[in-house]
Amino acid sequence: PGLREAITVLPDAPAPLTFSEYAALSRIERSLYDEAREDFVRLTLRVPTPEQDLSAHILAKLIACNPRRKNSRRGLMISAPLFYGKTELALLLARSVEREHARRYPEYAANGEVPVVWVEMTDHATGKALLSQIVRFLAPTVGLPTQITTDDLRRRTVDLLQLHRTKLLVIDEAHNLGGSEPPSVIKALQNESSATVALVGISLGSGKAFGTGDGLQVTMRCDMVELRQVDIKTDEGLALWRRWVAIFDRNLPLCEHIPGTLTRNSPALHAAANGRLAVLAMIVERLVASILDDSTRDDERVTCERLFAVLD
Repeated sequence: PGLREAITVLPDAPAPLTFSEYAALSRIERSLYDEAREDFVRLTLRVPTPEQDLSAHILAKLIACNPRRKNSRRGLMISAPLFYGKTELALLLARSVEREHARRYPEYAANGEVPVVWVEMTDHATGKALLSQIVRFLAPTVGLPTQITTDDLRRRTVDLLQLHRTKLLVIDEAHNLGGSEPPSVIKALQNESSATVALVGISLGSGKAFGTGDGLQVTMRCDMVELRQVDIKTDEGLALWRRWVAIFDRNLPLCEHIPGTLTRNSPALHAAANGRLAVLAMIVERLVASILDDSTRDDERVTCERLFAVLD
């Protein structure tokens, strides 16, 4: 349920209030308003990246072409080191696929259609564990026999993907898959199901799971999108980083917020985040939370003091 909600629900920013209007609310109303603001920052407030456009273009082509292929369907790999925004990019793509399916088929949920399946792998996960997670996502109330074979489980998984008209299968933390079984399971899913497989993880092209042996065959079947830190020593990198910071700055859901402090301090934010978008987003989340958690505050202005208290 939590993963489905993350894909389908994007909370809007609550209506802006002056600080005096906020202070006049009841304690419960202030708490609910603060929760709505934190949810907006955590789930909805995002910035566009070049990788988003590239990934969306690749994925749209794959989803259109894969159902027409008889086997060896192609997939997508989103790869980067830790804290580079891999999962956030995958979530944006998943939401886009879900919204497009909802636009074309408004009754899709009532008809039992699940256009996006999302599973997250734990350390040393097997191919059988991958299949079990897919089944649990699509049929959470169905029990699986303890002695079921991987082949039988794969057939059930493919049947469920087809029954629910799944277009996109996201395998997050895919670098945790271990052994020779997962690559053969993923290749079988690509052969037997029309769903496009998106693998998301740390350094997938060079890691143990997909950088050697059977895993390399999966890599060769995928279009690779790699996320990198932004280098503000280049004109392009500096412009991109400033744009990201400015978007966060303009959209902070704080009472009587006046943009400017974040933007003026974009070099300090770059240093603190080491050019990583995911870390920048976490800094913004912590900044908003630190202001909202201060019960003695008499304003919600983003000051240098408040910002650098979060960066320290």
